[in-house]
Amino acid sequence: MEYLIILIIVFLIALLFEFKYKIHLYHSLKERIIVTLNIFIIGFIWDWYATYKGHWSYPGTGLIGISFLGLPIEEVLFHLIAPYAIITTYKFYDERIK
Repeated sequence: MEYLIILIIVFLIALLFEFKYKIHLYHSLKERIIVTLNIFIIGFIWDWYATYKGHWSYPGTGLIGISFLGLPIEEVLFHLIAPYAIITTYKFYDERIK
């Protein structure tokens, strides 16, 4: 559960920054969907393969127990939330530090 809580907090902070500071991450909804899906698919396949091959695993502690194609739902959400938070943070500082 801790992993999910951390993801939600990171997502809410990034969302707050995007709206409060009027950060424009993408030029269109189409671009937002394409970029998000590309990052998600690459990260998901990488994670899935690494777990399948035994390079890493996700022990039950800290997870809520729901899986999607063998990965904990928290890890699936990570591949959506982390890039969003990283891009939002980058754009925030890019507009302020020149």
